[in-house]
Amino acid sequence: MIFNRTEKQEKEYLQQVISIINATINSTDKSVKEHVDTLQEYKDYLWSNKDIDPHEIRSMRESILHHFARGENVIDKRNRLSKIVDIPYFGRIDFKERKDGSQSLPVYIGIHTFFDFNNKRNLIYDWRAPISSMFYDYELGEATYSSPAGEVHGDISLKRQYRIRKGKMEYMLESSVTVHDDILQKELSSNADDKMKNIVMTIQREQNRIIRNEAAPVLIIQGVAGSGKTSIALHRIAYLLYAQRGQISSKDILIISPNKVFADYISNVLPELGETTVPETSMEQILSTVLDNKYKYQNFFEQVTELLEKPTSDFIERIQYKASFEFISRLDKFVLHIENNYFKATDVKLTKYITIPAGFISEQFKRFHRYPIRQRFETMTDYILEMMKLQYNLTVTTAEKNLLKKEIKNMFAGNNDLQIYKDFFEWTGKPEMFKMRKNRTLEYADLAALAYLHIALNGNNAQSYVKHLLIDEMQDYSPIQYKVIQKLYPCRKTILGDASQSVNPYGSSTANMIKKAFTTGEIMKLCKSYRSTFEITGFAQNIQPNCELEPISRHGEQPKVFQFPNVEEEVLGISDLINSFRNSNNTSLGIICKTESQAKELAQRLRTYTNDISLLSSQSSAYVKGIIVTSAHMAKGLEFDEVIIPQADDKNYHSGIDRSMLYVAVTRAMHKLTLTYSVSSPKCRFLQ
Repeated sequence: MIFNRTEKQEKEYLQQVISIINATINSTDKSVKEHVDTLQEYKDYLWSNKDIDPHEIRSMRESILHHFARGENVIDKRNRLSKIVDIPYFGRIDFKERKDGSQSLPVYIGIHTFFDFNNKRNLIYDWRAPISSMFYDYELGEATYSSPAGEVHGDISLKRQYRIRKGKMEYMLESSVTVHDDILQKELSSNADDKMKNIVMTIQREQNRIIRNEAAPVLIIQGVAGSGKTSIALHRIAYLLYAQRGQISSKDILIISPNKVFADYISNVLPELGETTVPETSMEQILSTVLDNKYKYQNFFEQVTELLEKPTSDFIERIQYKASFEFISRLDKFVLHIENNYFKATDVKLTKYITIPAGFISEQFKRFHRYPIRQRFETMTDYILEMMKLQYNLTVTTAEKNLLKKEIKNMFAGNNDLQIYKDFFEWTGKPEMFKMRKNRTLEYADLAALAYLHIALNGNNAQSYVKHLLIDEMQDYSPIQYKVIQKLYPCRKTILGDASQSVNPYGSSTANMIKKAFTTGEIMKLCKSYRSTFEITGFAQNIQPNCELEPISRHGEQPKVFQFPNVEEEVLGISDLINSFRNSNNTSLGIICKTESQAKELAQRLRTYTNDISLLSSQSSAYVKGIIVTSAHMAKGLEFDEVIIPQADDKNYHSGIDRSMLYVAVTRAMHKLTLTYSVSSPKCRFLQ
C-alpha cells in the first residue's frame, strides 16, 4: 500500500509535518527563554554576592559557560527549523531493502534532516544523507546506496517531486526518470535572482557524482558555460561539511574567487544549505602576501584590460612564456644554479685569535643542503659556534653571534628577490622577457614567478589551517600560479572552470594542464548547459564551438542583431530595449560591453534616458539586481534573464581575446539576447 497515494493526501500530510515543526519551534523558544532566565539568575547571584569563595565562583562560571553553549545550540536548531518550515522537503522516494521482512519506506528529502522525537522517526532526510543520493541517481526499480555499514541494495517503487513555497504545495509530479525534467524546466524558466540560488531540487546525476566525490585529493571540474559548475562546487562544499562533520568546518575551507562581486553573488548558497559562509580571497592577495606585500603590481583585471585596449606583441609574448611549463622547468634549474654559484664563502675573523676559514663555512653551507638556502644561515651560525665552543672552549655574546650570521648571510648574492628574478632572465638569455612598469610596478605575470622563487629560497609557509581549497574560474590561472598554490596549500582541492571562457587566452590553463601542474588529480566533466535557451546556446556555439557542450531542450526566442545608423541611434535603441525589458516579466538585465571603459561611457550616455541603471566595475564589491552595465570580464560567472551586447561590430570584436569576451557575454543570457552595432563598422566577423 502506498503511503499518501493522492495529491490531496500529500497536501494533508505536508500540513501535519509543518504542525510538528512549528510545535518543535515553540518548544525551542521555551527552552531558549529558560536558558536566558537561568543565565540572568547566575549573573544576579554573582553581582549580589561579592564575597563568595573562589571555588563557588569557578563553579558558577562553568555553569554559565555550559548554559550559554547549550543555549547557542538551541538557537541554532531554532534557526534551522525556521528555514525548513517554508519548504520542508522537495522530493520523495519509496525504498524497500532487499532483505526478509523489509517494508517499503517513504523517504522525504529536504535541505535539512527533521527527526520527530515524539514518534521516534525521521520525517525528513537531509539531501546529503547517503539514502538521499538515490533520489538523484536512480529511476524506478533497482537502486543502491552506500551506508556506514556498507552497500544497501533494494528497489525504488515510487519517486515524486514537489514544489512547496511558504508551506503550501504548488504542485506534485510523479517522476519515473532521473532528469526531473518537468521541474527542471520550470526552475530554468524562472527569473534570475539577485544572488545565486541553491539547486538541491534539480541536481542531476552527473552533478551528484561530483558533489559526493570524497576520494579525489584534487578534483578538477571542466564544465561548459551554464553547466552550474560553481553552484555544484558550493553544494560539494556543503556535502563535505555534512559528511565529514567533526573533521572539517566552514572556517577550514578557503575559496579563491575572481572578484568581490562574484564572491558576493555566490554568498547566499551555503547559508541556504544551512552552512556558514566560508572565507574567500583572491590569487593576487595570496601571491602578494607571500612577497610580504613589498611590490606594486598590475592586477589581473588591468592585465586583461591592456590586452583588450592596447595589446602589443611583446606583452603577449611575455605572458605566454610565463604561462608555459618550460618557464617552470627553467626556474627550477635556476634555483640549482643559485645553490651552486651564489654562495661565496670568505674567512671570518671571529675574535682577535680565531678566524673561521672560508672552506669550513662552505662545508657547512653544503651540510645543510636540505634546508632552503635563506634558512641555512641561522643553522650554520649555531653549528659553527658549537664547533668553536668544543674546539676552543669559546663562548660568544649575542652581538658576536648576530655579526657572524650577518657576515654569512652577506656571502650569499641572492638576498634580494627582485634582483635574483632579473638575474634569471639574464641567465636564460631572455632579458627582454622581464619588463618593469613605471613606478616600479610588476606585470601581473611576474607576481607568481617571483613568489615561486621566494618560496624556493625561503622555504614553504604552508597554510595548514586550510583543509579544503576551492578555486573558481580555473582557466584564468597559469601553471606557475598552480605550482605556488600546490606549495602553499597541501590540502584537498576542488578546482573548476571552463577552458572556453578564458578572458586571457595567452595565460590560461586547461584541465589537463592543471592536472600536470599538480602531478595528480581527477578530471570530471559537466557537458550539459542549463542556463540559456536552446536558441541562445546555438548562437554561442557559432561564435566559439565546443563539441562537448550538450544544450538543454528549453526553447525561447532567437537572439537578435540590430544595426543602427550611428552611435547615438544605437544608444537610443538600447534605451528602447531597456523599456521593453521593463514591460516584460524579466527581472534582471545585463548590458555587457567588451571593456570597462566602454561600459562606463555607455552607462553615462544611457543615464540621459534612464536613471535606474547600475554600473558594475572592477571597484564594485557587491552584486546588484535590476539593470546592470558592465564589462564581459566582470560579468563572468553571473547570469541575467536578458542580455544586451552593444558595439558588436568588427572593429570592436576581431581578435582571439575579443572572441572569448563575446562568448562570455553571450553565455550570460538565460532567456533573451540582443546584440547592437552601428554602421561605422561592419557586423562582427564572429556573428557571420
